[in-house]
Amino acid sequence: MFTTMFQLIRNLILLGLLELTVGDETVTCFYSKECVLPCQSSYHDVIHWHNGPWIAHSFYNGADQLAHQNASYKGRTALFTDQISTGNISLILRGVRIEDSGKYKCYSSISSHSNEAFVNVNVKAPIQSVDIKFTDKTITCSTNKIYPKQTISWNIDGSPKEENSEDNQHLFSLTSSLPIQPDQKNLSYICYFRSGDGQVTYRASLMQDKTEINSGETATIRCPDSQGETGHFNLILTFDDSSEVLSYNGQTSLPINKKWKDADVKLTPEGKITLHNLDSAKHAGIYTCERKTAQSRQIMRTSVQFNSDVNIIAIIVGIVCVAVLVIITAVICIKYKVCKGGKGPEVAEMEGLNN
Repeated sequence: MFTTMFQLIRNLILLGLLELTVGDETVTCFYSKECVLPCQSSYHDVIHWHNGPWIAHSFYNGADQLAHQNASYKGRTALFTDQISTGNISLILRGVRIEDSGKYKCYSSISSHSNEAFVNVNVKAPIQSVDIKFTDKTITCSTNKIYPKQTISWNIDGSPKEENSEDNQHLFSLTSSLPIQPDQKNLSYICYFRSGDGQVTYRASLMQDKTEINSGETATIRCPDSQGETGHFNLILTFDDSSEVLSYNGQTSLPINKKWKDADVKLTPEGKITLHNLDSAKHAGIYTCERKTAQSRQIMRTSVQFNSDVNIIAIIVGIVCVAVLVIITAVICIKYKVCKGGKGPEVAEMEGLNN
């Protein structure tokens, strides 16, 4: 019985009396990028792509037919026209928007047969970068132009203040500010961005350090370590948030040696940065080492201070004090002739009168 029914359905399909429907596919498209909605069919005289009630693209009579295309898709769709004859009727969607999400129907037909396939499109705008910084009494973590909306959490207990907004393109901006005490600025702060299911999608960290050296000595700048990430990463060292000292893109061979403001800078294969022949007039300040991957941004800020000037001042003060003492001692010796048993001027005068 089942065999007979299967044969009947097959014959009806072959005769074009039943419409052939293919199971759904799911595609993730990224905001502002190009995305391909896959569809294959042997029937390609007439092709229609729909998103709900709206026509995204039509093709028949051997050419695109866009008179009834929804205005939101104007100039953003295309087919692989050179591959239609081989069955590829996939839709190219350019400049993807958040509202492009939905269930698309790929309809194709010839005179006696038709085919339908469905593609579920999810649009995402992943985090591109996160700004993490200290303000007056808080540490702030923020990002913008993301979709869907996410949440922010911290590795430090506290009561963060959160702000979020949505722009006219349905993209979200998120900010979380965590109150801190002045003596807590040397801790390592990490903020986590989490999707609706609780998965961490991005992490950002900030830590501060301090080192004191003498003029002409070598300073070692700490850079963030890998936190288990794999794949490509970038490393950049900046001075006082403006001047780039060194950069590494994960593909450059190590070690890296370069000159910067008359100092010798070296990045070792172990990821350690050393600065040689430093001078307090040129090189005192804040060095920021940033390690960035597709899912993280880690920042280490190191304050390099020189104690050589303090030592020199102390030495000069010491020399001046010794010189003053020597001068005072010499004056006393001359005046009173105490040094080496000499006579004072009063004694010499009395002896002259007696003679």
